[in-house]
Amino acid sequence: MASRSQLSAFAAATLALVPGISVADNARDWQNTPTDLNMLFGYYNRVDTNTPIDTTLPLDGLSLNADVYLLRYARTFGIDGRNSALQLIQPYADVSASFDNARFFDGTKHNGGMGDAQVVFAHNIFGGPALTAEEFASWQPETFLTGAVWLTVPTGDYDKDRVINIGANRWVVKPELGFGTPFGPTWLEINTWVSLFGDNDEYHGNSKLEQKPLYAIEGHYSYTINRALWASLDATYSRGGESKIDGIWQDNKQENGLLGASLGFMLTPQFGGLLAYSDTIAERRGSPDVNTWTLRMQYVW
Repeated sequence: MASRSQLSAFAAATLALVPGISVADNARDWQNTPTDLNMLFGYYNRVDTNTPIDTTLPLDGLSLNADVYLLRYARTFGIDGRNSALQLIQPYADVSASFDNARFFDGTKHNGGMGDAQVVFAHNIFGGPALTAEEFASWQPETFLTGAVWLTVPTGDYDKDRVINIGANRWVVKPELGFGTPFGPTWLEINTWVSLFGDNDEYHGNSKLEQKPLYAIEGHYSYTINRALWASLDATYSRGGESKIDGIWQDNKQENGLLGASLGFMLTPQFGGLLAYSDTIAERRGSPDVNTWTLRMQYVW
């Protein structure tokens, strides 16, 4: 059984989930942890955006506010001497939406329900050996590269006659690479991924929605203040994702950049959390304009 100091050391660097309805990781998401570790996370996200929750496709004149809750369980284990993890994620969202041009409806509409479930498999390529808690206590963090595959399953609430849905009614596969290197008390991390979208054959009724891949790269520069506290500056750039509806391209290729900051903390060796904020600072016309507050609480054992 790990000591309290050992638990504190690795709980501050657990695999923090990419929220299913967000576009970016948090800092220190893919750093190494001991094997046979259980992690339970609860997230609250306050999202203000010009896109529906079920897609990253802006709708002209849309203003949407959402309270997004996520429950996530993760388990680490070793494969061929490298650390791996399996994660299960279930979102729930309450949304309020309005259009300044009454394009789809007047006034404010409210909707709530379950989002699409996600399954994530992550495996370290180098720099993250499979270690027990006792071995991890004396291990020195090193440069790492981790690969992950996200699978979004269309299990969420969806009504083809609604403009604003919680579920997306389509499959999404997202391969990702996470790279990080330490410099004393600081970490530089660079993650990149591509979202590959399946078709939605019941988009806004019986239309067919297709979408090109959406590419993204993000960076985090974080500083360890003490064993129980760290802070990070975060940036994300994404491009692509043009959509086609009933065979007609929509000329809505996305391109946007976000900046943010985050603060990770431990309240006990097993219980801690993270507070983060991100905001769009530049976007191509027709691209997502979103700002997000995130509060995450976590428990490890």
